Amino acid sequence: MYDLFLYHFYCGSTSTSNLDYDIYFFHVSTGGGSAGCNTLYQLAKRGVKAVLLERAKVTAGETWHSSGLILQMRLSDLEIKMRSSTRSLIGGLHKETGIDPGWHNNGGLYVARSKVRLDEYKRVNTLAKNFGIETQLLDPEETKKLFPLLDSSMIKGALYCPSDGVVDPTKFCKALTTAALKQGAMVFEDCSVDRILVGTNHFGVKMIEGIVTSKGVIRTKCIVNSAGAWASQVANLAGLRVPVLALKHSYVVSNKMPSVVGLPNIKDSDGRIYFRVKGESLCMGGFEYNPIMVEKMPEDHAFTLFELDWKVFESHMQQAMEMVPSFETAGVETTVCGSECFTPDLKPLVGEDPRLRGFFHNCGFNAGGVVLGGGCGEQLAQWIIDGRPAVHMYPFDIRRFTPEQMENKTWCKERCHESYVNNYKIYFPHDEPLAGRNLKQDPFHEELLVAGAVFEEEQAYERPGWFNPQGYAPIPPYDWYGAYGFTRNMDKRYLNLLKGDRTFGFSKHHLAIGSECLACREEVVLMDFSYFCKLYMVGPETQKAADWLFSADTDVPIGKAVYSCLLNKRGGIEADLLVTPITSGSGTQADPIFKGLGMFIVAGGASASQTRAHIKSVLGEEGFEVDIFDFSAKVGLLAVQGPASREMLQPLVDCDLSDELFPYSTSKIIRLGGHQVRAMRTSFVGELGWEIHIPWHSCLPVYLALWEQGKKFGLRHAGYRALYSLCSEKGYRLWNSDVRSDDNPIEAGLGFSCRRDGGAYLGKEAVEMARQEGIKKRHVFLTIADQVPLHGLETIWRDDRIVGYLRRGEYGFSLGCAIGQGYVQDPDGKLITDEFLTTGKYEIEVMGVRHSAKLHLKSPFDPHNKRLHGIYDEPLPVREAFAQ
Repeated sequence: MYDLFLYHFYCGSTSTSNLDYDIYFFHVSTGGGSAGCNTLYQLAKRGVKAVLLERAKVTAGETWHSSGLILQMRLSDLEIKMRSSTRSLIGGLHKETGIDPGWHNNGGLYVARSKVRLDEYKRVNTLAKNFGIETQLLDPEETKKLFPLLDSSMIKGALYCPSDGVVDPTKFCKALTTAALKQGAMVFEDCSVDRILVGTNHFGVKMIEGIVTSKGVIRTKCIVNSAGAWASQVANLAGLRVPVLALKHSYVVSNKMPSVVGLPNIKDSDGRIYFRVKGESLCMGGFEYNPIMVEKMPEDHAFTLFELDWKVFESHMQQAMEMVPSFETAGVETTVCGSECFTPDLKPLVGEDPRLRGFFHNCGFNAGGVVLGGGCGEQLAQWIIDGRPAVHMYPFDIRRFTPEQMENKTWCKERCHESYVNNYKIYFPHDEPLAGRNLKQDPFHEELLVAGAVFEEEQAYERPGWFNPQGYAPIPPYDWYGAYGFTRNMDKRYLNLLKGDRTFGFSKHHLAIGSECLACREEVVLMDFSYFCKLYMVGPETQKAADWLFSADTDVPIGKAVYSCLLNKRGGIEADLLVTPITSGSGTQADPIFKGLGMFIVAGGASASQTRAHIKSVLGEEGFEVDIFDFSAKVGLLAVQGPASREMLQPLVDCDLSDELFPYSTSKIIRLGGHQVRAMRTSFVGELGWEIHIPWHSCLPVYLALWEQGKKFGLRHAGYRALYSLCSEKGYRLWNSDVRSDDNPIEAGLGFSCRRDGGAYLGKEAVEMARQEGIKKRHVFLTIADQVPLHGLETIWRDDRIVGYLRRGEYGFSLGCAIGQGYVQDPDGKLITDEFLTTGKYEIEVMGVRHSAKLHLKSPFDPHNKRLHGIYDEPLPVREAFAQ
């Protein structure tokens, strides 16, 4: 059931007779069970007086019937951090509280029925080394020694994590609340929530003002929605929708099997099932194709269960009996069918809702509320107290969803269903969802589809991933994997192309993507950036707001595009973007009318919602007299890039594109093919080129004019797979991988974007401290001569010691080798120096094999930026090497 937290500094009576408080509460949070108790504990531990309100009793709802598995291994650095944080917390709770949390450290076995699953576990094994977690790769016979009941003929091997185990969810929550109570927290049970009070501050920002409960009214500025399966209902009380869906999830408990005592738990992802050792019994559950959805959770569903549907569960029994034959003869003693809350991308919802200040989320744990609860509770407590978490939490942050996604019930239902179905699937670097597609399309969509675009989904938009020379492949409607009476799609063209990427080796489309990259470097390409974030900031305090928001100096001549970071108060990078001062124009979407000075802000599309949310949050907090207008969906954006770009564009425009009259980093309103557009001479790939911002109604005619003219120059389309390769090759960073909210610009090698003079900006103090005192990690590039792909998360070795891991890996087609970006730190904890970085023997571990690597402080491609300025006097490295 849901509970509420009130977090406040002590300022009056702690009477529990009622909740009619007139005092100011620092925070309120809704949600029960593991998420709620962990948040309560973490806040109380930090000296914050905290109150937990529970509709029924603590652990009611989802937590009490949870399997309690603590499995730390996932192919994600953030997930491993959060899971291992929970594991560490559980390990010390007994000593801290005197209460046994029910922890049993029996280990975890991740079995692989297929070679490609074993490849995934090899990658996980490599990543785990960076977090000090012991793991072992086992062959089938070694696996059987650890779990003798297992049929070893069913598997190719396994990953073993000895520090995994299982916790009793009820005892765990009891230990957490006991520790919190000792720190001055309070717990109120049998207290329902009737209304959430919302107001508006004097800057026009919506914010939390209080909450109405069955025991009284509480005035507060902060609520945390940790309501589990009731998260949607609590959000609705605040006038919000959240992208979550409650589904029934089941497991069964066997009759006594004495031989399982002391054996490790098993995750059989290929079989879509798990086994948890419980005393002398085995619990077994799984994730089927046809889960039963719960449209609205009953209010009184506290410690009751649903009836298990054996027709739904039957497939899991078959898989279980194949893996552990004795499970069939043991028989089933008990069935458990409860609710679990799923999200569209299998990641929880954590953090402050950008639509309502003071309304936080800590829900949607996708059946992982216990194992993720400790880590997420710790970060959420820091988030509430300090304004941002210490760890980069964007993959879990509710900001990752757009308003269109959060408001669309059909999209949410489809994607949450697919999340449940794919909970145990292998996540390849370039896999794509099949559910919820075509929610948003830009004006070039049909033209690009016919041209062979194989689309990817980001921020609700369809964007071209790469172009298939064999013809177009439309995305079919979601077929629910054949469940609920739906017929599987007959058109397999798109799915078959996705299958070509389902490998940890080189994609089957590697050469097609490479040809797009080389066309950009040697001829000219057209790229569609229409889903990028495009904002106008206007108002009497535009320059003042820009000075505070952006790390770079934006007090520059009109039309000068400036690269800048957007930081938090700790100096962490919340976005990187281009900012251009502009004046009032003619009234088109690319040239709007306004008073005074304006700023045109352009940021990457994959994190557009994060950029918008952070800018609005900072402006709302500071109260600058400015307005933000979002034109992202009103202005198309095409990039023409490559050596022939100027020659191709010149006949189409009404201005001189020469270096003298249109230098790099210039933005101008021009006419192209008779249509008014904003042209910016900039490049995300490191080539001579222009980005063309086009009013929506002019998009198609401008595209057609460009394509017709481009035929004379061998113009080709290029997608985002090529873009990411090209930008990494050139040394440009991507936010959310190469740079994140826990990276300082000095650490990221972006100190040039942070002004030393010109007054204060958000995060400047932290940046200058890093300049003066030194840093302990540094962004680097690494290349390997061996022809193996890098995908990110590979371990970096220096002189046989681990010094970091890759954040991102690409193949540099112009370099003729793989290139990765990551951060290196001294394993002895010393300040990082150029001498340390440029000496030593470097290796990158790829699926257990180390490959000799070369470290670069800057990308080795075009280090003097000649190509940006139209100087092409050197051959591409790959051509030069081939000629030799």
